[in-house]
Amino acid sequence: MSLKLATAGVLAAFSHLAGATVTDLTGQYTLQSSATAVAGQTNQYVFNYAVTNVGQGYVGTQTGLDGFTVYIPNGATILSATAPTPYVGSPGYWSTGAAPSLDLRGNGSQNMTAPAGYYTYTFWGQYTESVYQQGSTAHFSLTLGNVSLGTNTVGISSYYGYSTPPAGQQYTTNEYGNYTTFTTHAVSAVTAVPEPETYAMMLAGLGAVGMLARRRRRQG
Repeated sequence: MSLKLATAGVLAAFSHLAGATVTDLTGQYTLQSSATAVAGQTNQYVFNYAVTNVGQGYVGTQTGLDGFTVYIPNGATILSATAPTPYVGSPGYWSTGAAPSLDLRGNGSQNMTAPAGYYTYTFWGQYTESVYQQGSTAHFSLTLGNVSLGTNTVGISSYYGYSTPPAGQQYTTNEYGNYTTFTTHAVSAVTAVPEPETYAMMLAGLGAVGMLARRRRRQG
């Protein structure tokens, strides 16, 4: 199992540059998140996340930060994504992908299921060379269209190899070893709200339908 917090999808008012949010994950990770509107585009934002490994993994080993997951609205358009470089080097690399639930690999490394109307987008370290050890920071970026800004759940996953995580820390096991996933809230995408012009068109359309219905009643 993974540690879980309730999912939130609360709309918020943001300017061109959304205020960064810093969350302390019980001394295990520090997360900084922000979003910037894409110039000249409507409902397009670049979401940036910096995850610092404070206390996950064992010092002197290639264990630590190995996965990062964001919930994305079903109607969002994924325009681009930037994954971290491997922490140690070749042959490590980070892959990305979307799924209705769980993780990119589908091997039980995470236990995150997106709420109704959302799916998961995961950055996942491949090989132990990818893993960000204690004291290091990994940067993730995701550019989305047809979204609005708010707060939503993100997941940060640790890899412990075949060593057992500290006492009291829940984890899941697969053929690659032991994993723990922490969840928290960060600046993220929520379902896009129609623009004022869209509302005006909808109202105009409803008015036209109402007029047509009245005419039909008079003719009947």
